[in-house]
Amino acid sequence: MHAKLRLAGGAMIATLLLAGCHKEPKGQVVAIVNGDEISMQELNAELQGVRIPDNVDRKVLRKEILERLIDRKLIVQKAKDQGIDKTPDYVAQKRRLDDNLLVSMLGQKIAQTVPVPDDRDINQYINDNPSLFAQRQRLLLDQLQFDAPKDVKRLLALRDAHSLDAVATGLQQLGITFTRGKGVIDSGRLDPQLMKKINELPAGEPFILPSGGKFVASVIISRDTIGTPSDVARAVATEAVRRRALVKESQAQVVRARKEAEIQYQSGFEPAKGTAPAAGPAKSAQ
Repeated sequence: MHAKLRLAGGAMIATLLLAGCHKEPKGQVVAIVNGDEISMQELNAELQGVRIPDNVDRKVLRKEILERLIDRKLIVQKAKDQGIDKTPDYVAQKRRLDDNLLVSMLGQKIAQTVPVPDDRDINQYINDNPSLFAQRQRLLLDQLQFDAPKDVKRLLALRDAHSLDAVATGLQQLGITFTRGKGVIDSGRLDPQLMKKINELPAGEPFILPSGGKFVASVIISRDTIGTPSDVARAVATEAVRRRALVKESQAQVVRARKEAEIQYQSGFEPAKGTAPAAGPAKSAQ
């Protein structure tokens, strides 16, 4: 009898263990892939990165996104089966991705503490950056487009080229092929300091800027004023001032963290003299 009880007890335990191993997708778990759960939070996080048109059925889209998540889980499981998650390269890249995510989330947290700029700061920004607002212009350009040479310093030979034709001659002498055409630049989309330097050039003087892996030499042919409604100008200025404050606060936090940190460098990896940022005690690792 005792043997029967022991047998029955063993069978019951085995049944309970099997029941515990068999998960079911319910509650906050929307699917299970070979034992790996996909939560509602994980699905919603995927949806946050998708631009959803108004005419799209969100329930249908959510199911499609879930199928993509399942496919990704299956690929991840294959990678783990092959031991990729144990390789040094994976560990290093995972740490980098984790670090970047934490930096991004800290930035979002800092952004919540940055106040909306007041009218004085907004007006000052508008006045300090006329190329973005009151003096915003559309520039019609005569241009030469060419591939970036392997040694960019070769382009220094164009320093004395004071017309687009002179730039063309210089490129030919360097053996660099180019195409000629027209282009347009909106001063409101350029860095104000860069636009200031362009405006200071003599009439007909070329300027060279990188563009999509290439270089473009340009000469201004004509300028047209672009009107910017005051409400749009204030919205742009508000965002720019707030973004500037966020960058300033983020940099200040780095400076404070460095002052409090003990940073050790392996010999030969120390910052060059005069280039090290403000920091706390830095030591060379022995």
